[in-house]
Amino acid sequence: MGLRCKRCGSEEQVKNGLMRSKQRYRCKACGLNFTDTPARGKPLAMKATAVLLYVSGLSMNRTAKLLGVSTPTIQAWLEQFAAAYAQKPEPEGRAVVIELDEMWHYLKKKSEPLWIWKAWDRASGQLVDWECGGRDKATCERLIQRLARWRTRLYCTDAYAAYTVLLPLGQHYTGKDETHGIERDNARQRHWLARFRRRSIVVSKSKRMVDVSLALFARFAGNSRISDLLSMLT
Repeated sequence: MGLRCKRCGSEEQVKNGLMRSKQRYRCKACGLNFTDTPARGKPLAMKATAVLLYVSGLSMNRTAKLLGVSTPTIQAWLEQFAAAYAQKPEPEGRAVVIELDEMWHYLKKKSEPLWIWKAWDRASGQLVDWECGGRDKATCERLIQRLARWRTRLYCTDAYAAYTVLLPLGQHYTGKDETHGIERDNARQRHWLARFRRRSIVVSKSKRMVDVSLALFARFAGNSRISDLLSMLT
């Protein structure tokens, strides 16, 4: 494949002098003058590798050392991938069984726990939504309000009082025997993301990175779509 125009992609160009000791070309199709210089920034494959390592259990610091870049660079790549590829599932118009549970994490310091409320669709095995905040009624209510767009026929939760107050009567089952799915998802999250390991010394500096991590986990790890990342490595 020959040299392509950086504006229109045409392979038809002619030499047009030098620019800072580099050969300059003029595109016959659109008239753009350009030099044959490599694109700035790291390739997509390297960024996908960083996300793959992160959702496979490595911390941002360790991933940065392996790839020879800075930790803020890894953080920026994670945020870019979360914005571009990680989207919460849309309701499919079918009646579903939603399992709800909450798990703790540390934000800024270990005296300030952050609670992550999660909703898991039993039929698809997907994490469909989550909300970060306190272990209180207000945080739980924000999540349940968003779940209203799903045709939910049954909510399965533990015995936490907020669920009893907020969930509709007749559609709420209380008992650990019907929350195995969300409990497994919590365990996978703590296993695959170093940020959430129980014995980890990691304390998240921002709520934003907790949300980004959950989005990447739901998109590439929790929902078994790691193949989408592998396809970017070639």
